[in-house]
Amino acid sequence: MSVGKKLLLIIVVLALQTAFFPHLSLFGVIPNLVLITTVCYGLLQGIRPGLCFGLLGGICLDLAGSGILGINITILGLLGFAAGYLERLVFKGYLIIPLCLVLVGTVIAELFSYSILLAFGWRMAFLSFLGGTLLPLCLYNLVLTAPVYFGLKKVLVLMGERRLKVGA
Repeated sequence: MSVGKKLLLIIVVLALQTAFFPHLSLFGVIPNLVLITTVCYGLLQGIRPGLCFGLLGGICLDLAGSGILGINITILGLLGFAAGYLERLVFKGYLIIPLCLVLVGTVIAELFSYSILLAFGWRMAFLSFLGGTLLPLCLYNLVLTAPVYFGLKKVLVLMGERRLKVGA
């Protein structure tokens, strides 16, 4: 997939995340659609495309004003790379694989963000963070993973992606 098509996909996902989903907050959190899409894209396309998609998504998310510059670039790049690495190792036909990867990715991303914010002097009790942010966000991201995963598979087929394969 060309960089322009990836960027267009990221912009659509980012627009949904920043304009639509804040009105549908669940327990005070909004889903991280860019994270979900990055993990699913890496899982479907491989290491290099997953890494590129994660880095582009992280840059766009950081430029959209989402916290400290660089946190999203780092974490989404790493998650895209990790999901892409697993592309050849796991059977992607089962929905449980993207669900587990998004859950693990959400936990890693939020704990990384929490650690960086603590290092910059932001104070929040860990149990408050766990119950008020992390658990509801994991739930919300899990609910949206299936539609994003199957929708992304359809979009990739429509864009003529030759590399799309479902299987180990």
